[in-house]
Amino acid sequence: MKTLMKPSGARWALGICMAFGLGMQSVQAHKGSEITLIQLADTHGNLMPHAGIIKQPDGTERYVTRGGGLAKLKTLVDEIREENPNSLLLAVGDSTHGTAETLFTVGDAIMPALNAFGIDAFTPGNWDFGYGPAVFRNRFATFGPRPPLPPNIRVMADAYDGPGVTAATFPTIAANLYNVSPPLPPQLHHKRVLPPYRLFDVAGERIAVIGITAAIVPQQSRVFNIGLRFTQGTEELPGLIEEVKQQGAGLIVVLSELGLAQNIQIGREFPEVDVVFSAHTHEVTLGALLVTRDRVLRTDPTRERIGHRARHLLARNAAIVVETGEDLYLGRLDLKVRNGRIRDFRWRAIPVDDSVPEDPEMAALVADAEEPFVAGEDGIVERHSFLPGGFCPGGSCGDVTSKGIQLVDDLDTVVGYTDVLLARHDDLENVVNNFIADALREVALPLAGMEPQWATLHVLGMTNGFRFGTPILSVNEVPADAVFADGRRTGEITLRDLFSLFPIAPAVAVAEFSGKSIVDSLEGVLDAVYHRNPFLQRGGWYLGFSSNMHQLIDLDNRPFSSSGGRIVATHVAGVPIDDSRRYVLASCYPHGDSVSRNCRTFGGTGLKFLTLADPDDYASPIYLSEPVNTEGLVQGPRVKQVAPDTFVHATHLLRRYLDSLPGRRVTADLYALGRVQTVDSTRPGNPPVPAPVSAIDPTFIQPPEGAGPDFFGRISLPVRKRHD
Repeated sequence: MKTLMKPSGARWALGICMAFGLGMQSVQAHKGSEITLIQLADTHGNLMPHAGIIKQPDGTERYVTRGGGLAKLKTLVDEIREENPNSLLLAVGDSTHGTAETLFTVGDAIMPALNAFGIDAFTPGNWDFGYGPAVFRNRFATFGPRPPLPPNIRVMADAYDGPGVTAATFPTIAANLYNVSPPLPPQLHHKRVLPPYRLFDVAGERIAVIGITAAIVPQQSRVFNIGLRFTQGTEELPGLIEEVKQQGAGLIVVLSELGLAQNIQIGREFPEVDVVFSAHTHEVTLGALLVTRDRVLRTDPTRERIGHRARHLLARNAAIVVETGEDLYLGRLDLKVRNGRIRDFRWRAIPVDDSVPEDPEMAALVADAEEPFVAGEDGIVERHSFLPGGFCPGGSCGDVTSKGIQLVDDLDTVVGYTDVLLARHDDLENVVNNFIADALREVALPLAGMEPQWATLHVLGMTNGFRFGTPILSVNEVPADAVFADGRRTGEITLRDLFSLFPIAPAVAVAEFSGKSIVDSLEGVLDAVYHRNPFLQRGGWYLGFSSNMHQLIDLDNRPFSSSGGRIVATHVAGVPIDDSRRYVLASCYPHGDSVSRNCRTFGGTGLKFLTLADPDDYASPIYLSEPVNTEGLVQGPRVKQVAPDTFVHATHLLRRYLDSLPGRRVTADLYALGRVQTVDSTRPGNPPVPAPVSAIDPTFIQPPEGAGPDFFGRISLPVRKRHD
């Protein structure tokens, strides 16, 4: 049995009681309680099962064709609840964004299914703000202003399930999200948007669950955070910890979307925190991390019980820090608690693989959500339109079929083939980003207005270092006759895949940048990925760039001073990049941002958009268009249109590029790794060296301790390399 308690003095009504029904008898008080915390994290809009890569305890990986999906997750959640009714389902991270179904419905498509889970507390991630603050407030806020939806948002939300945004029926918490004025009234300034925590009584123990949402939203598109202010959450924690302790909380759980590096640091700096459910970095902690002020110990995932070193750290108030990777895992943390203290635990990142059956009721909800996006018996597919902010001036959207992104094809349409694994599975370089960057460059080349020999030297393609996106498997990973959830054959690339790789709505654009602007911007991205200060690790992974660009970088010995960054050398077509020369960069423009920005590169001039002649036909002629507006793009809650009505989206461009390949086939030789090489710049000739590997867990994709000279890591305390 669990009971929900409300924060003292709160103005919002949170006091309700929830029961799981009959279950196992509670353990005798003198023996303590057995409590299970279930972690649902970073589902990224994945409604259906899909291909995936599963980490195994021995460090190897295996491939699945029908992994993840909400119906399988619900099966596992229900099994855990039946086994131990003394449980809480805690969700953290990006849930409403990441697929075509969620993009074209501003997240509405996934909400009925999420609402059916019975989530006890949820903390949003950065992409849950991706449809703007009006959608966020109408979906997740239980008090405060609920602004009217802009007309472009109404088009997308109303088309799916009736008027308005589908609201969450589960409680959403965040201690570090505030209102600002303007555009909100002054009396709301500095007030929280969401409750900071929830209190639960479970098996005789009072548990406080505190939420910390993503702090990086202001670094994304400006329109995501109009009227919102984000803090790191660490300033609020001491006061909130004291507040919940005064209300009798014995266990303190933090749901944090700050990412693994920062959440490890929270475990170090706040000994009162017992558990941190981490999200955002998509790392799979097969072994839980036990964190104290001077230790980070990875527990052995193959053992049923923790060892004596782990018990010793628990006795020293170690925090248990865990993270699961998207919907391919469900986290289960079984705690043995006595007198408000964790005496023992077991953590399992449960693979949601092909063997897990689908819950029938959840599968029906998923089928309802998918129905508008696939061809019916009559072969007709419903039209879907995505209209960015500013595309409905004066409150009227007019003919929505002739502006924005148009989806008129079945998501399961086969658009190409691959002979190589396409997956975002590396923080520095991956085949997917190489493929996208080449596509951006090749489609933009005919529009650059240069002779071919000059275009090779001057035109570049770049793409963001996203973490999300389901992998596309080839015969090198699974047999040719493998069964996929969407009925595809091995090696087929579908339209659904392309939207999974680029499920956001920026416009493809070209602009001119100096060589110095490009290198400086890339240096900033590298610093964010590998910073030794965990609170300065932010964003996603490193950018992908086209095949005519190569870099040497030193992640072990640099930065060594204010004059030496991590980038050792950058070449374009074999020639060192010229700081003063202007280069044409094909990339993505975030709607509402300055027209001097393209992707993660700043300081551009002459931005122009790729524009489709026919918004329904990705293969129709493309031409360049000037921005619709260039100044005063965001004024309070108002956003001006910048890209033209029929701007080219990344999925349009990728389909065109696939059509240009022989057999529409992606091959390993075209996008082989090697555009970024890690080197030792302290030795003559900059010899190649392996990329840094985490000492905490060598299976992590991105080292949470960062990389570079130890001097710059003095805020980060030593880690214990040996696991227990």
